[in-house]
Amino acid sequence: MPKSWSLILHRLEEALLVVLMGGMVLISFTQIALRNLCSYTLDWADPLVQQLLLWTALLGALVATRQHRHIHIDLLLRLAPAPLRLLLQTVGAGCSALVCGLLTWVGIQFLQGEAEAGTTGVFSLPTWKLQLILPLSFGLMAWRFACQAAHHLLALFRKARS
Repeated sequence: MPKSWSLILHRLEEALLVVLMGGMVLISFTQIALRNLCSYTLDWADPLVQQLLLWTALLGALVATRQHRHIHIDLLLRLAPAPLRLLLQTVGAGCSALVCGLLTWVGIQFLQGEAEAGTTGVFSLPTWKLQLILPLSFGLMAWRFACQAAHHLLALFRKARS
């Protein structure tokens, strides 16, 4: 992907996170204020905040993957000698790409089931549309992990040649 497209995608992810977080805070604050001050609740607020939380969590994981700040067990990396460390990073990124790829496939299957069932969620939107973030985020994470694995693999080959 060209650098300019990557930069646009990165900024879009970050902007969407800001909007989603702001929306969650605003809706939650409004819901609490209405409940406590007016004994009134917005029926759609809690289900919407749940969906926003799902989107925020998965977009946050996507950004963490891009920034190499995702959760990983690095005890072996710290103890391993430098040449083995690069191999472990390659294997780890490859396995992460595989798992995220499988989760993408499972997410697609889930959405197909939701579409066939015709279930609806907040504002009577089809549930499968509300949960599109599942295969989208895991697909992008799989791509990023695969790119990381390829980068580490190339570094391994360069070290082996020198």
